[in-house]
Amino acid sequence: MRIRALGCALASAACLLLTACSHPQLMDPGMTESQVRTELGAPHAAVDTGKGTQRWVYSMQPFGQEVWWIEFDADGRIVRREEVLDRAHMALIKPGVSTEKDVWNLFGKCAQEYTFSLIDQTAWMYRFKDDGLFDMACWVQFDVNGVVTEVGFTTDPWKDRDGLFWGFN
Repeated sequence: MRIRALGCALASAACLLLTACSHPQLMDPGMTESQVRTELGAPHAAVDTGKGTQRWVYSMQPFGQEVWWIEFDADGRIVRREEVLDRAHMALIKPGVSTEKDVWNLFGKCAQEYTFSLIDQTAWMYRFKDDGLFDMACWVQFDVNGVVTEVGFTTDPWKDRDGLFWGFN
């Protein structure tokens, strides 16, 4: 009985270890859509770029601080992959123009969603490393129609509340 329980525990640990090895950064140019789907699962968003390519969005939120774009050519092979959770890509969000769908197609799942009932607005928080160093949050706020009203940046509240901003305790 103990041997069987130990075997199950080891098998479970091995499965967890193997799934931990799947990461968008490990997807190489030339890999097919089916290989990527097998390794990473379904993307959070699949977007036709209008250039004959398709972009898949993989968000590592809520606990990761990355969002990856994997771009496929017309033959369904990777031509490019890019980590996009940075200020340059967040500048693609345009207040008064961009919608929840637009933001989802850029960054996928957020770390946390907030509701502001008194003003009929919601906000999505994306956690990221600013300049690869500082733990920050990007806040995308939406009106009742799902249109972006503002984009703002603060220190990462998940790190602040734990006393771990900048990695110090």
